[in-house]
Amino acid sequence: MTCKKDIPSAASDAGGSSSPDEPRKIEDVLAFEGFYMGPPVGVSMWPMLRNRHDVMMVVPAEGELRRYDVALYCRGEKYVLHRVVGHYGNGSEKGYVICGDNCVMLEYIPREDVLGILRGFYRDGRHIDCETSRGYHAYSKLWVALFSVRKMCKGANAAVRRAGKRVLVACGLRKRDAASEAGRK
Repeated sequence: MTCKKDIPSAASDAGGSSSPDEPRKIEDVLAFEGFYMGPPVGVSMWPMLRNRHDVMMVVPAEGELRRYDVALYCRGEKYVLHRVVGHYGNGSEKGYVICGDNCVMLEYIPREDVLGILRGFYRDGRHIDCETSRGYHAYSKLWVALFSVRKMCKGANAAVRRAGKRVLVACGLRKRDAASEAGRK
């Protein structure tokens, strides 16, 4: 899930903010409050977390993350919440192999870029604890185990959509888009 770089806060000066009306960064909230709660923004962790619907609870990352943990890290100016699917180590550089539940691209994130870890979330008013919920653990393991199947299905879905667009254009039921027109010249 991708979040905006800054979050609004009603709390007074914490973590270097100059005024109570100025947005605070999530890492500042984690350092000052010890946790961050807010809605996920985006669809990369669907179906587990729904865009702007559920509420996630993130705590500061301490020590080594395990496979199936969900890490919060920064990618450029955005926050990203994705699942750890493995570890990597290139000499002195060590980190995590990470992928969103609704994604098929693997990312390699250095340990020091991880800000926090998902400890739980609220879905339709019900609390799901990421450490103790057996259902959550079963979902995590199944979702990671099905990665190659999910990747194949997403690729097949994209191919069917492309073929369908070509058929509609050939039949005159759809106009050619600007990108394909530019590629034909």
